[in-house]
Amino acid sequence: GRQTGGGDAGGDPAVAGAEAELAKPELSPEERANIHYRIGSTYEKLAEEVLSSPAPAGFSPRNIYQKAAPAVVLLICADETGNGELGTGSIINEDGQILTNAHVVIQASTGRPYETIRVYLKPARITGDPKRDLADALTGRVLRFDRGLDLALVELESKPEGLKVLPVGDSELVQTGEPVLAIGHPEQGGLWTLTQGIVSTVVSNLGGVEGKDAFQTDASINRGNSGGPLIDQSGALIGVNTSMARKAADGLTITSVNFSVKASVARNWRGVERRRALSRFNDAQPAAGAGADKQEPPAAAPTAPPEAPATAVPSAQGERIRPGDGGPATAVILTEKKPFRASELIERELNDLESEMRRELDRRRPPPRKK
Repeated sequence: GRQTGGGDAGGDPAVAGAEAELAKPELSPEERANIHYRIGSTYEKLAEEVLSSPAPAGFSPRNIYQKAAPAVVLLICADETGNGELGTGSIINEDGQILTNAHVVIQASTGRPYETIRVYLKPARITGDPKRDLADALTGRVLRFDRGLDLALVELESKPEGLKVLPVGDSELVQTGEPVLAIGHPEQGGLWTLTQGIVSTVVSNLGGVEGKDAFQTDASINRGNSGGPLIDQSGALIGVNTSMARKAADGLTITSVNFSVKASVARNWRGVERRRALSRFNDAQPAAGAGADKQEPPAAAPTAPPEAPATAVPSAQGERIRPGDGGPATAVILTEKKPFRASELIERELNDLESEMRRELDRRRPPPRKK
């Protein structure tokens, strides 16, 4: 019967020609041995080429960070009284919309957005000096938020060219044990800090809030990471880092227990809000032919969806990341530590806006009464 050199070599011409020669019945044993030798040498060369070629890209924190970090922003929010909040967000589309936590951009005391929201894009090179790394601020405004889910969507009022976008992945495909990364601005850490961990488990209805499904992760999350992305090995956003557990009810310290609202929750929430906005717009339009004989005032332009009230307050299991909550967890920090304080950054913003705020306060102050 027909003898071969060990099978197909992916269509290699040398192997195909040698196998064709082997089909000749008049070949002597010596000639057949020489042909087999040539086929073996060809396979050996092919094997060397395969082994010397670059291996497929695996989970590389460095590569993922380089691609994802430019789409991660720093948010500094302040009100007229000097109180503020610092957090992280992710640019999720080319329209300049930023996904973050509601508690970063919404005042806890009023339930309304902070009056000043400054957005900083990542510089090409981090120096570790906030004065240099935070050179140019953009202005953001809250489009919608949900305090129960702790999600908010912020829009840039002016959109610079070349905005980087962080793709939103399918969090329902992520399994326990998969590696993940977090990017954010942890207080007493550095700006655009990268930390690494795994998906520890999944949690349904985090903090007793229905539909607030989350990942538990040991990737380090601290004050300043709020609203930042949890990123999978493909470089996609699969969660919004929202809270951390630091102390048990009896005061025992808890480490490496952090929570990130699933991207699927954010996607569903955004879809519901868009449908509500469209419904309001349609309701505001007059029916075809209605009022043709009457001079009715024009329908009001649709407004942004109203802010959702807080439906529940997360328990100690999902304590929100706010100033005064616990200390840092033990985790793998992959970027060099260059400490900063949130209060200093907020103070800087307030100093820049001080004159403007004073003018606004003077304008609102009632005139003195005449004696």
